[in-house]
Amino acid sequence: MKLSKKFAIFSISTALVAGVAFVAPAQAASKDLAIGVTLDIDKLDPHTSTSFSTVRALGLVYGSLVEVGPKLDIRSGLAASWGFNADSTELRLKLRKNVKFHDGSAFDAEDVKASLNRILDVNTKAAARANIATITSITGSGLSVLIKLSVPNAPILAALDGVNMSMLSSDDIAANKIGKTVNGTGPFKYVSWEPGQSVKLEKNVTYWKAPVKLDTVTFRIIPTEASILAALNAGTIQFSVLTSPTVALQVGKNLNLYRTPGLGYVTLQLNARVAPLNKLDVRLAIQCAINRAEVVKTAAAGEAKVVGPITSPAYASDPDDRPCPNVDLAKTKKYLADAGYADGLTIKAIVSPTQYATASGTAQNLKAQLAKAGINLELDILDNATYVSRWLAGDFAAAVANNGGRIDPDTMYTRYFPSTGNLNKVAGYSSATMDALFLKGKATGRAAERKLIYKSISQELENNAVWIWLFAPYEYRAAAKNVTGFIPLATGSLIELRVVDLK
Repeated sequence: MKLSKKFAIFSISTALVAGVAFVAPAQAASKDLAIGVTLDIDKLDPHTSTSFSTVRALGLVYGSLVEVGPKLDIRSGLAASWGFNADSTELRLKLRKNVKFHDGSAFDAEDVKASLNRILDVNTKAAARANIATITSITGSGLSVLIKLSVPNAPILAALDGVNMSMLSSDDIAANKIGKTVNGTGPFKYVSWEPGQSVKLEKNVTYWKAPVKLDTVTFRIIPTEASILAALNAGTIQFSVLTSPTVALQVGKNLNLYRTPGLGYVTLQLNARVAPLNKLDVRLAIQCAINRAEVVKTAAAGEAKVVGPITSPAYASDPDDRPCPNVDLAKTKKYLADAGYADGLTIKAIVSPTQYATASGTAQNLKAQLAKAGINLELDILDNATYVSRWLAGDFAAAVANNGGRIDPDTMYTRYFPSTGNLNKVAGYSSATMDALFLKGKATGRAAERKLIYKSISQELENNAVWIWLFAPYEYRAAAKNVTGFIPLATGSLIELRVVDLK
């Protein structure tokens, strides 16, 4: 048993964003970075977090066993090294030395075992449980961990990255403190959360990597991205997360703009278990009625790439490999007639305009396009919290969604489309063929074989019009000129704020 862990939460007062007139940012008198974001976090439990805003913030507080680097390579995190056995049914990890939690206690194998077992526990409702569901046992002590798997699973290494795979204190887990006590190993320590206003973090002086240069990082909730840009120009904040291409294109030369192709994707999710979307012909009719390039032009100001289901670069789907790569209203009408809806039909779709900047434009453009085909897309406009709650419950017929991508297609979709996926209710579709393909994809470490397997998965998803994949947006970050050293990541993570300085 390790020493008892303590963690203090301090309160702060929140500064209001003031002024919109442009002034050059003053030289930093301190190392306090203010970040403008439109959405607040919604919880403090990293294992159950699905909101992008929460994942970004908690990603600075917690650490994972591996990390995805700027070249989309898997690099060491809290695990210094690793190795598989010959058939990829065992993964041995060597943990990094001298890593401490924010409460001062040492990180070791007990924390890994407790964290992974918490994710695997169905009662936790962990967002990424399916990604590691093939784990049968986790043993080890000190800095050595052995993970045994029920089937060969080469992509499980990539699954160990990210906020949903955060390593937590075994003592905190045993005391049922997760979500109440915030105690990570990341570059910044949690200080306070004032809902609707700010989240404040301070540097972790015992961080295992290079010393953190920033003293504090404060996420300030600012209602619109236009207001965020105004605050950047006024010098009241120094960094921002932007999702609006229109606002990003307005960033002037007085600021630095980071524009990175993302792994995430915008899609019209169709719940194939809900009438009338349980009819394949209805889903195909929708697919053939949508001009994806028009959605990109209208909703994303042309700042996006039309994609298929898989956005992982090494396995990316061909967006032309689908029943209707271009609009074909004649096919749409035939599909509708075959499904018994020659006179048209109505489908309700949930959308949250506050979730990301292109949500409303995407929804409205889809509605206009589908109307030409006799399909009425009735938009159910929701606040972000309600949207996330209904989305996780699979409580929708259709959903305009912006989902995160991964560098490996298995960890991208194994929680959605296999029948055992913990988000299969959200996916609204599974099949025996899909289950078998995902098992095959796990079993081989050969890239050429895996490409063929995931091509087959992509084709089943497209041929069945499971969802309507639209486009992959860019990740935008804007910063004052005195913010130096930032490295943008396609994953959307802000972890490289650990090397940022204010000059």
